[in-house]
Amino acid sequence: MATDLDAGGLADAGSSDAFVPTMVDAIEKHTGMTQGFRRGHARGLVCRGSFQATPEVRAFTNAEHFRGDVVPVQARLSNASGNAWAPDRASPRVGRPVGLGVRFQLPSGAVASWAAVSLPAFPARTPEDFLRLTRAQNPSGQPNPFKMIAYVLSRPSAFAALKAVATLPPVQSFAYTRFNGIHTYYLVSEHGVRQPFRYGWVPLERAPSAPTGDGREQPKHYLLDELRTRLAGGPVRWSLVLQLPAETDRLDDATRIWPNDRRSVVAGTLTVDHIEDDQRAHETLVFDPTGVVPGIELSADPLLRFRAEVYSESFRRRTSEPRDRAPPDVGQ
Repeated sequence: MATDLDAGGLADAGSSDAFVPTMVDAIEKHTGMTQGFRRGHARGLVCRGSFQATPEVRAFTNAEHFRGDVVPVQARLSNASGNAWAPDRASPRVGRPVGLGVRFQLPSGAVASWAAVSLPAFPARTPEDFLRLTRAQNPSGQPNPFKMIAYVLSRPSAFAALKAVATLPPVQSFAYTRFNGIHTYYLVSEHGVRQPFRYGWVPLERAPSAPTGDGREQPKHYLLDELRTRLAGGPVRWSLVLQLPAETDRLDDATRIWPNDRRSVVAGTLTVDHIEDDQRAHETLVFDPTGVVPGIELSADPLLRFRAEVYSESFRRRTSEPRDRAPPDVGQ
């Protein structure tokens, strides 16, 4: 069975009470922010829909949302930047990461939540690496080449994720995008058997094989408007696909991509069918990647729990300050 290796992380960084604000300060300085908005994924829309699990996944877990009933969800689709005015692509030929957060409204009244991104891996393994990587960017959000080279030389496993960021094609639509949970979790069966997995939301609609032009005709901001137009014509769906590791796969390292030949299980379908009318009211939602319920457990990945702490600090800051004017397509 694949195993969690040394967890590292905050144990080496001192008190997380001091480290987390330092991390959020660095995000604000080096990757941009808009006052009153999330420190990451500032630009986005909260939608409603549903999730229904497949019979196949019930052998692995007794989690409420995997029992086969239709479960209401709220999903937030977003641009990854902390700057709400950041463009949806870096250039006509290079895109930017986007995100999908999902909150499952469970029959018991509990809520489970996940947060996924359009990258195959994360370019930092520990909170310390995350801070160093963030500081390797200039205040404009562009990489400092010397600091970035030094980072990659010291963390070669991060190269694949950094390359993916640098070479992302422009996103045509959220509907055509795969979102990955990045971290390892455990499914826990009713008999207590633990099965490690990573998850991905795989789009059920294929992108056109020959998109019109090369993206130059697109406005600076287009993804949220495209989502509105698309949902006016019908729902958008993704399959939840769980990837199961081999014995040699690391479970505590989000920089490492598991090979594509690993066993996978189709665990359900996410359907998004309309956008919430009052976006301002729903911007208080937090899509915590550690928001699991009985039947799913966290791995020892040190960045997983740290992300939850950073989200909490972001929430504290954005809800205690005046809100800057939002771009028109985001909504107030």
